[in-house]
Amino acid sequence: MTTYGPFAETTPRGQTGWVDDRRRPVPEHLRLMLGKLDGSALCTYSIWRGTNPESIIVTRRDVGETFIQAAGSAEALTVEVRLVGDDGVGHLYTVGKDQPADGPTVLLPINPERAVRVRPNEVFTADEAAQIFAEYYRTDAVAGTYTLRELDLSTPQSEQR
Repeated sequence: MTTYGPFAETTPRGQTGWVDDRRRPVPEHLRLMLGKLDGSALCTYSIWRGTNPESIIVTRRDVGETFIQAAGSAEALTVEVRLVGDDGVGHLYTVGKDQPADGPTVLLPINPERAVRVRPNEVFTADEAAQIFAEYYRTDAVAGTYTLRELDLSTPQSEQR
């Protein structure tokens, strides 16, 4: 029995598939995908642990309980992660640098019509985000050197661009 995965992705162009190292090492692949985000037509990238690694086909419906996603452009990205907490429930967080969150918020595109507002310490370049994604790929977690701000999903998370 062949095993694919264990992580799947939705590329900036909206295609889904397994993340593997057949063409390039996974950290390089993650950086390449994040570098394609242009903040205009190509705004998001995500990976998640696939629910059926024996299937050659993976779709967005196969997203499990946890994932990591980025939105924006290669120059300015927000990174969000969904993790299962000690309470056994999934929580969505915005990842931030461990530094003061002072200053005006930044509006980052999530698609051609909508954007999310984040704090200055929650803006990453593609290179920085690739390191966070690679750590998540290796460990299913975000390194303790970053902060996690839980999102209140009972309120709107995006606004018109």
